[in-house]
Amino acid sequence: MKRFFAMMLAMTMMGTTVYAAEKRDKVTAIPVRQEIVFDGNETVLMGYNINGNTYFRLREVALNITEHIDSRRHHFHVYYDNDLKSIDLITNLNFVPMVYNKNYTVGTEIKEGIRSDARMTVNGTVLDSDQIKGYVIDGYTFCKLRDLAIIADLDVEWCEEERVIEVTGEERPTVDENGNPIVYRKPAIYLYPEETTDVSVELEYEGDLTVTYPAYNDGWKVTAEPDGTLINHTDGREYSYLFWEGEGYGDMDFSEGFVVKGEDTVSFLQDKLSEMGMTPREYNEFIVYWLPYMQDNAYNLISFQWENYNESAKLHITPEPDNMLRVFMAFKTIDEPIEIPEQKLPVLEREGFTVVEWGGAEVY
Repeated sequence: MKRFFAMMLAMTMMGTTVYAAEKRDKVTAIPVRQEIVFDGNETVLMGYNINGNTYFRLREVALNITEHIDSRRHHFHVYYDNDLKSIDLITNLNFVPMVYNKNYTVGTEIKEGIRSDARMTVNGTVLDSDQIKGYVIDGYTFCKLRDLAIIADLDVEWCEEERVIEVTGEERPTVDENGNPIVYRKPAIYLYPEETTDVSVELEYEGDLTVTYPAYNDGWKVTAEPDGTLINHTDGREYSYLFWEGEGYGDMDFSEGFVVKGEDTVSFLQDKLSEMGMTPREYNEFIVYWLPYMQDNAYNLISFQWENYNESAKLHITPEPDNMLRVFMAFKTIDEPIEIPEQKLPVLEREGFTVVEWGGAEVY
């Protein structure tokens, strides 16, 4: 993956012009049937042999990776922008066939293919044609599996004895080419009981805590007031919320979300966070923390994490809250807008003992 992004950066700096400037070569495409094992799951894909290399339909590869590779960090979705004539791949996204995606069967007939002149991007960054070569056959784009595996950070091996392609991923996701774990930044936990209450909070986190405030030890034990004021039992001091940060390996789901201009970050967060039931105090503290990371980006792909966040960072609170909202925002910087299904957001009912938590992670 490091090599892929290094190539991408180098070609971008050189100002290389992509597909449209190249000659659109016509080629002979011979149908082939290929057994592929995705993380131990056997399947058969039909493709075309072009000049000694096998090419598979782009969307079919994306679908099989989503269906057969467990870790979402290897998945990617495929969008086509007809106006820009651009194929846009977004990583960390499950591939979901759209209603307008037509089925295609390779069949047994030899076809003529033509070099694709569509621009191709990964997370908004334009690829050079040397990084991924595509051919159009019957109006569909076909690519080499190895090229797509680099984008998805998958290993591809050819088993000569069984004449099978083996595709494998890693269970623990990383977020960049250096293998760094996801940094869960600034989760802040607010406690609002109906009356003065002693509260115990324990965090079951799939990762390493890097900082806590007040000190976590084996959990937090505090006396909470209805206005959110906390008195820590360990040091007797007053706190506004419980803070933690850590490095972990939970998957981030970008199958739904929002594409927001960097300059629109404040208004977007004010609207969405207040709609979910956060108070001005809570969402203003959220915005003040995250704004420097987001406002200067061309666009931010934003998705709030729910089930997967609760799985990777479980909270055990005694007494049990009546209502709880855990807002964990994952985002990644993209250079150009993409189409993505809009995410539906929950609304907190602030009745009884209420707990609010906010935090986030930038995914590279």
